[in-house]
Amino acid sequence: MFINTQKGITKPADLRGKKIGVKTLMTSAILWMRGILQHEYGVPLNTIEWVTELDNDIDVQLPADLKFRKVAEGQSIETMLADGELDAVFHSDIIKPFMAGDPRVGRLFPDPKAEETAYFQRTGIFPIMHVTALRKELVDAHPWLPFNLYRAFNEAKKIGMKRMVNPRIAPLAWYQAAWEEQQRVLGPDPWEYGLSQKNRKVLETLIGYSHEQGLIKKRFTPDELFLPVELAGKRGEEFRI
Repeated sequence: MFINTQKGITKPADLRGKKIGVKTLMTSAILWMRGILQHEYGVPLNTIEWVTELDNDIDVQLPADLKFRKVAEGQSIETMLADGELDAVFHSDIIKPFMAGDPRVGRLFPDPKAEETAYFQRTGIFPIMHVTALRKELVDAHPWLPFNLYRAFNEAKKIGMKRMVNPRIAPLAWYQAAWEEQQRVLGPDPWEYGLSQKNRKVLETLIGYSHEQGLIKKRFTPDELFLPVELAGKRGEEFRI
């Protein structure tokens, strides 16, 4: 969450009535940021003018009270933020003016790591960004496929995490300290797969945000969208019919 430093914005509440730029309304990271802004910091989304740079991937019926507009062709929300045409930008990457050290652009939260840690400790949510989807006809033809794929991803992650224990794996001076801190704060496996109890809460939250922001028409339950593939593990190392 980036701000124009000349607009007097020092806290989330200062974003009320402001113009916030996003690449699209449908990016997962931006969906999370909007939901968190509203539910964790009390800033209603309809008090903001949302300015998008790209078209949505699919047509959606946004809430009638949500104010948004698309920038002209060739305009960049990052440049518009630096120039003061926007008050803030929510982005899934570090934006170019900030990386270049432009004094007109700063972070909404001076210490984002501390803010994120407090959010996790308060909610238990480590935001999920992506999902794995399978065609239904494949699962119908090969019922063992979801569990074996789930198992393969878990095995791959286990190999990767074991390799990451080696502090020589990355050219970072305090890599070991960062690794140990992650274990303390987020637990042994923040990247947990499957429809576990922890992930169920995360998905319920994200589905709720998607529904209230108009990206989905129905508020699904996690069980309507995802297979509890971990249950198949009770049938042994491999699940085949």
